[in-house]
Amino acid sequence: MLFMKLQLLGLAAILAATMAQAQTSAVGLATAARVQTNAASAVFQSADTNSDGWVSPAEFEGHIKKSTFEKLDTNKDGMITLEEWKAVDHSPEAEKHFAAMDIDRNGRISYPEFADTADWKSALNDSFKSLDRDRDSNLAPNELTGRPMFQLLSVSF
Repeated sequence: MLFMKLQLLGLAAILAATMAQAQTSAVGLATAARVQTNAASAVFQSADTNSDGWVSPAEFEGHIKKSTFEKLDTNKDGMITLEEWKAVDHSPEAEKHFAAMDIDRNGRISYPEFADTADWKSALNDSFKSLDRDRDSNLAPNELTGRPMFQLLSVSF
């Protein structure tokens, strides 16, 4: 009988621990969802440059290009160096990719050079369309909220 009581106490302890873990997991998931929603809202507000409550294709493209350029420009000097480029492009052709964007051949990529390359070498239009669920050619806040954030700008050579 004592053995059975110990087993029941053991099961109760395991059940309590499992419930606590489930609550912790639920809190963790809720926190992660809130963080993602807040991040999506921040992206939306930053991209909505005219503050009309919608993100147009032009606002979307401008925001993605600018924020991507800023992330690549790690030393914040307004130019992307070959070293900064190689930090994200690990391919054997990294130098060739860099040279293709360095139009003036000064060894650095300016924002206009980067933006021009992104215009014809990226899938920004496809990314916009994938987010625009109601197909009204504008992004509403709820079209970003709750959706997995992914790398929207990928330049292919």
